Amino acid sequence: MRQQYSLVAVVTHWTEQAVVFDFYQETRCEKADRDLLKHQAVLPRHYFDYLLHSGVMEIECDPPYISAQVQPASIGMNIRSLGSSVLFDMCFAPQTYKLWQNTDAVLEELSLPADTFEEYVYRLGAISRFRYLGRVDDPVVATQLGENDMIEFKRDFLLSKSGIIKTIVAFANSNNGNLFLGITDEGVITGINHEIEQYGDPDKYILAITQYIQDKTSPLLSPFPKISLKKVGDQYVVAIFVEVASELICGLDKNGEKYVVIRTNNRSVIVKDPHQIGEIYVKRKLGSEISRRLGLL
Repeated sequence: MRQQYSLVAVVTHWTEQAVVFDFYQETRCEKADRDLLKHQAVLPRHYFDYLLHSGVMEIECDPPYISAQVQPASIGMNIRSLGSSVLFDMCFAPQTYKLWQNTDAVLEELSLPADTFEEYVYRLGAISRFRYLGRVDDPVVATQLGENDMIEFKRDFLLSKSGIIKTIVAFANSNNGNLFLGITDEGVITGINHEIEQYGDPDKYILAITQYIQDKTSPLLSPFPKISLKKVGDQYVVAIFVEVASELICGLDKNGEKYVVIRTNNRSVIVKDPHQIGEIYVKRKLGSEISRRLGLL
């Protein structure tokens, strides 16, 4: 291979259905340097063969491994953290448009230098997204950071329903985001204890929020926002973490009409320009990098 980087699979055994292997990343310069990415990784055989035939992976096996007929496959990178190294999950599905909804196999918590990671994304034609990047679980930390492109506060649920949906749709269409209920715009934690009392039970309260989000978004958010109760002193706060969706997400107004929202700085903005909506749709289907390479954006 002409490339400087290579994935290496040292196969321990395989069946007709799956392959078990140690997964390495090898850098070739004056002296080859090999780093273990995953010990005893397991992949369905057709995905393993796809990596092998993609030209980014080499194989070491005794007796020699015999690959099966290559089947279509799509690869997605769920980025967990960024820096000089990238921590990510490598996800596999039979078709690109079903990648996040119907992931068949995952190699979790792989780590590569940032430039090497970008090289593999390009060579695999992979789609990347920030799955956990930007998640803030602690309401106190959120108030210290203040509202920004990834954090928004609402005083409550019952009187802020339309704003909640607008924010969730914006995060799903733009970037991962954290929505907190029980915090004022100024960052003061007031809590939602009174609303929990109205529902009589914390579980019923969380279920009501969940059901409202399901009813007022289309299509169904995938992955669905993570909703949890956090206690700060004697006050409860709802933390909602929204991941970027793999499809264009719309909110539904009181008449059932759809609208599109994106995040711009610390504001959720309704988009009406059909061209801009089309760009968002293409990015969700193919990923921004592939869309740019195809000249669609």
